[in-house]
Amino acid sequence: MGEQTTTRVVRLCLDTRALSEEQAVLLARHAGTARAVWNWALAAVNAHEDAVRAHVQNQAAGAAASSTALMDDSAWRRRAYAAARAELGRTPRAIALGRAFTAETRDPESRFAWWQTERHGVNRFAVSSALRALDASVDRYHQRLTAPARRTRRDGRPAGWPRFKRKGRDRDAFSLYNLVIADQDPWRVIDGAHRIKVPSLGSLRVHENTRQLRRLIHRGGRPTAAHFSRHGDRWYVSINVAIATTSLPAPVTTRAQRTAGVVGVDLGVKHLAVLSDGTVHDNPRAAAAAERRLTRAQRAAARRAGPRRGVGPSEGWKEAQRAVARLRHRTALRRQGVVHELTKALATGWAVVAIEDLNVRGMTAAPLAVPDPDRPGSFLSNGSAAKSGLNRAILDVGFGELRRQLTYKAERYGSVVVAVARFAPTSKTCSGCGAVRAKLLLSERTYRCDECGLVIDRDLNAARNIRDLASAIVATSPADAGDAKRPDERRRPRATGEQAGPARPRTAGPPERVTDSPSPQRTAPSLVA
Repeated sequence: MGEQTTTRVVRLCLDTRALSEEQAVLLARHAGTARAVWNWALAAVNAHEDAVRAHVQNQAAGAAASSTALMDDSAWRRRAYAAARAELGRTPRAIALGRAFTAETRDPESRFAWWQTERHGVNRFAVSSALRALDASVDRYHQRLTAPARRTRRDGRPAGWPRFKRKGRDRDAFSLYNLVIADQDPWRVIDGAHRIKVPSLGSLRVHENTRQLRRLIHRGGRPTAAHFSRHGDRWYVSINVAIATTSLPAPVTTRAQRTAGVVGVDLGVKHLAVLSDGTVHDNPRAAAAAERRLTRAQRAAARRAGPRRGVGPSEGWKEAQRAVARLRHRTALRRQGVVHELTKALATGWAVVAIEDLNVRGMTAAPLAVPDPDRPGSFLSNGSAAKSGLNRAILDVGFGELRRQLTYKAERYGSVVVAVARFAPTSKTCSGCGAVRAKLLLSERTYRCDECGLVIDRDLNAARNIRDLASAIVATSPADAGDAKRPDERRRPRATGEQAGPARPRTAGPPERVTDSPSPQRTAPSLVA
């Protein structure tokens, strides 16, 4: 058997000011070619799917039974679609579409005739990468067919089906493969401490040092592909490096991680994360901080002459749109930077990191309409305005991105991520005695237990319950907390004169004590400048 390899990705930001005029044109030309090929290939796939659907509907109409009843029968519909695909052929894939594209370029009347007649400088991999991306998009759609019923879009396609891309609306992106092939020197990609060399584009200066990429090559890695994408006014390149798993350092749990043990993390909107040891990481609220500037930029763009039927946009409109894109990108960078710092601290600080399995789609769902019983056809207020503000705040945090980063970083740093049950009542359960409250409003920021009298911040209480649930899963005791009782000490009676005071999670500042724990808390690092 061959040596097992894995892929590491190094993401670098191109220095756009150092790009030559020819390189800037080539980047835009590669992205435009990839977008045009995507749209051409998607039109071919849609035509084939329409033919298959029409074939099935004709079969249903010609049957003796009702066509509506047959189309509602999932078993019959599955057999009919399989027979139609066997008769009409399978959905065109990247290889077949690539051959068809080559034939299109040789047709003088084709829209792609310029490929053979002009010196465009576009790499062929810009075409194949678009076709591969379309294949992956169609595959993702079919993998999600087990999800709940999909609504129909305005273009008649089901939700989740690939869309046509439009310049200025969709992200510019393309890929180049075979950076280093067999028997070639992998160092040919490196052109200096701040430069990389890519086929068809030449030497490109990057803002970051190429140290991480050079380290992977020094360990035997081989750069295989470069994925370019434009975010705001910046170009980024992600370089895939194939490397043997034996060449990478094995993840090792450090002594500090084993000593810290298990930590529970309660994610929220008021605070980005509250840990079971009392540490609080503030929520930067990146979108809210940029809301006023973004509103002004969007209003300025709305006053410019945008694209109309038969008329292109003005230069002022293009510049205003670039300003909006820059502001959105900087907001995303600020949010991403805070999440990177938090996930790195969690993955390297504890042996087990416990989080909740949050249902973000359900948390941000629109409230149901409330019919007015006195006036048929009218509806009562359902709090949609307030819910929309909460939805924006939840999406601004980025729970899914935080979990994604924490998962792959834990694998690298020797820690384990445990997701507790989605519907576990972590906020309603008392972390001192285990009693569960029947109801806890979102406005109640302090948890008060009627059984043992514990008064504690609700987020800290939830974080401790998450930690205890994870401890039971991994069959370990919560060694991370001197501020919490062990499970066998939870029902310890209070000493004479001992009372439960308010226990609040702590931000950066002097250490303080939680009333149900005799040990001091650790201070929280400040993650937001």
